[in-house]
Amino acid sequence: MHKLSWLTVLFLATVHVASVTVEEPQTVLDIPIAGQTITVEEPQTVSDIPIAGQTINDEPSGKWYKFNSTIERVAVIGAGPAGLQAAATFMKHNFTVRLFDRAPGPGGNWLYSDEIPVRESYPDAPAVEEHWIPEELPASEYYNEGDDDLTLDSRWREHWQPRSIWDSLHTNSPAVITELPDVPYPPDHSWVISAHTIGAHVRAYASIHNLNANDNSSVHSYSTRVEKLSKRLDGNGWTLTLKHLKKLEEPDRLKATWWTEDFDAVFVAPGPYTSPHVPEIDGLLQWSNVRAVDDPSRFSVYHSRVYRRPERYTGKTVLVIGVGTSGSEIARDIAPVAKKIYASHKEYADWDTLHPFQRRSFRRFPDETEFIPKISHFKSLSSLNNGIKDGKIVLVNGTILENIDEVILATGYKRSNPFHLSVLNQTFGAESSEAPPPSDVFTGPALKYVHWTGHFIPDPTLAFSTIRPWTAGQYQYYGQAKVWEGTAHLPNEAGLWAQYNSTRYTFFRGLFGTAPSEAIVRQYVTWLNNESLENGGRLVSPWPVQNREVFAYYANQEWEKDYLSKENFTKFENIPDRQWTQKDIWDISVFEDDSW
Repeated sequence: MHKLSWLTVLFLATVHVASVTVEEPQTVLDIPIAGQTITVEEPQTVSDIPIAGQTINDEPSGKWYKFNSTIERVAVIGAGPAGLQAAATFMKHNFTVRLFDRAPGPGGNWLYSDEIPVRESYPDAPAVEEHWIPEELPASEYYNEGDDDLTLDSRWREHWQPRSIWDSLHTNSPAVITELPDVPYPPDHSWVISAHTIGAHVRAYASIHNLNANDNSSVHSYSTRVEKLSKRLDGNGWTLTLKHLKKLEEPDRLKATWWTEDFDAVFVAPGPYTSPHVPEIDGLLQWSNVRAVDDPSRFSVYHSRVYRRPERYTGKTVLVIGVGTSGSEIARDIAPVAKKIYASHKEYADWDTLHPFQRRSFRRFPDETEFIPKISHFKSLSSLNNGIKDGKIVLVNGTILENIDEVILATGYKRSNPFHLSVLNQTFGAESSEAPPPSDVFTGPALKYVHWTGHFIPDPTLAFSTIRPWTAGQYQYYGQAKVWEGTAHLPNEAGLWAQYNSTRYTFFRGLFGTAPSEAIVRQYVTWLNNESLENGGRLVSPWPVQNREVFAYYANQEWEKDYLSKENFTKFENIPDRQWTQKDIWDISVFEDDSW
């Protein structure tokens, strides 16, 4: 018998089908596929989330998704706040878990290091570029200083990718919404939390679950990068191709080891800051090759992810391109020592239409900052050996900027996880890596073809962290564990696609405290408790009521006055799910910053 490819299944799930009449009230699982027409006696409500044990007569294949085999071994990719919680949850549900992270320890984006990432690509590197893998596995290779004209230091940093946080960084969210279970912050912690405090908090969570780097555990494998994710040859489960890099005790050597491990399910939580975004500006490529005059080991133009401390900017004129969170906070950090700061930004039509976080970033720039328009182009330099101070930068209004010592690209990030490529090629029918998948599949703020529960619809044994791990992550990872152990159910494939294509289910996420964020919590709490009632398992509670006023006070003090109040939460409690997508629920922006 021939097996249908995921692409074929996707096509069959979206073609026009005959109209049907449903005599029973509709549940969220019975949302029609594109092309169907149905008769509905009652509107959908959140109470119609699937409850185990329901059956219908006109679906002989069953109402629920059925896995081909028992799920026992689970891989977790990423050891940040999401991956650590997921691993701990899966272990509690008696799965055999393996946790992988390319970094030398847990923390994810909150693992601070004085090491900086290797030089970013100019222009942007292809999002689907794969890593080299030996033909025969397992395999090992030793590196010496200077092999292939690379230093051991650059090999090490390329492998683990030091994170983008700097020494004085403080979060833009309060402890009440930036806290993992089981490890509360000290009662006297500061109102605005430092990156170092958060990093210690995450490591504490790892330690109590025996997931820290110094814990003697067979679960975690740090300094281990996932090179490739692929379906097993029998079609059931996954194979991870892995690379571990180790600093040897003898000087000037590294050891690389490649091998594979098989799993029944895979959870992916690599975080949003996987690759820096370099804008396409005429002349930028030449300027990016210029070294700093006072420190030839560094460049004069670079992405904000390498910023660590302000001392190197003493007496310098600095151009910051981008006025988001990184741009404004770095400008604040260097302002006491810098001679002059320029901030280049695109034109905004109306201040009042900006998201509150965008307005906040503008206000956070130091008073001495001079805001300038977008850059048209960088004029050609006569020499690459004398810095960029004599260069000329042309703005879109024709103004010429001169005497710039350094340029910081605070231009954001894009998702770029090469190990996904083989899966995408299989899913979308690409015959080789020469045919890349759609650019927005794993590079945008939202993952494509992923159900609201985080499961990848073409194969729900692959799941992702798709919601804010600090606040709603505990619901998602618990739900994924219950689905994989059989104490919670997903809709059948038609139901998964129907929910994915429904406006209601694309409404989730959003900045914490807004309607979409409240919607996903209510959705999870109802679904999980219904499933636990029918199949066993602990019940879950919504976000604590007592935290609402604390969060609202912080948001209005630190973000923007009158941004929200505790009534935002109580008001939403009285809104039925059929009204969740109404644009006038609240007069408030719901944009979600990836830094969350």
